[in-house]
Amino acid sequence: MRKECNIIRDLLPLYAENMVSPDTADFVEEHLKGCASCKQEYERAKEPQPVREDSGAAPLLNLSRKLLYKRVQTVAVTALFVAALLISAFAALDAPLYLPYSEDLITMEPLGSSGMVLTFNEEVTDFRYRVYDDPDGGDFCYCDIEVWTSLWDQWFSQGKGSLSVAVTENHAKPMIAVYLPNDGTEDICIGKYEPNSENPITKDGCQINRITLPRLALGYYSLFAAAALAILGILWVLAKKKPKLRVWIERIGFYPAAYLISHCIVSGISWSSYSLPRDFSLILFLSILLYSGLLLAHNIWRLKREIKEIHG
Repeated sequence: MRKECNIIRDLLPLYAENMVSPDTADFVEEHLKGCASCKQEYERAKEPQPVREDSGAAPLLNLSRKLLYKRVQTVAVTALFVAALLISAFAALDAPLYLPYSEDLITMEPLGSSGMVLTFNEEVTDFRYRVYDDPDGGDFCYCDIEVWTSLWDQWFSQGKGSLSVAVTENHAKPMIAVYLPNDGTEDICIGKYEPNSENPITKDGCQINRITLPRLALGYYSLFAAAALAILGILWVLAKKKPKLRVWIERIGFYPAAYLISHCIVSGISWSSYSLPRDFSLILFLSILLYSGLLLAHNIWRLKREIKEIHG
């Protein structure tokens, strides 16, 4: 290899990055025109070069990646917690406010021989009903009715007018309409539908002595989450000399903690619910959001500690 080639190859990295003077650039270009070997070396110099782990730039590159990763995770954590905050606010605003019974709350009218029509006054913004045969084997059926409003509906859904629904299930049988106040007081019989009768809507024989109790499943789920959190806490203490195992225990333990926080947001300190499907699905969704946020926050904390160790 000629002496000139050695000089050119020393200059090639700088030339490839346009970091030489015009005169030096002209000198290199003139040489490359007549030297295939140096030109091939120049082509290799233009390609991105991998950073070796033992090179001085490797720690800086790793640190740069960690910092970028931390920024991305911080944005993700912020987005998750903002989403959880918005859902928590909606859960509070959308919580059912069951209305006390009054004579004008629900109106019953016959629908020919096909059933009856229930019409609710303007206070009611949502309702639910269920028709089922008498569990004691009587030749009639019940129609349990629940009505409610919410802060969200009161603020944003007013002016829609009265709601109504046609109840046609089991229309061939007498049907007793029962209002469920969902406040621990006795259920109220509001009327009886008699098919093929001159007066289909009456209160004759409309007697009922029962109280609809709330579901307690949310309490059991919360107890299970609290027990799981306590067991994981004990395991975390016992794993004092096993840092990797501790990390996994922490990651698993975040979910029961997130579930308990979500339960308090949706249902407060109450373990009972008259709207179990709605409350449980909301708690489950919110707990997944919070769990994801806690996991990311935990990763950011560990990453921050690693960066401090790199700095020294």
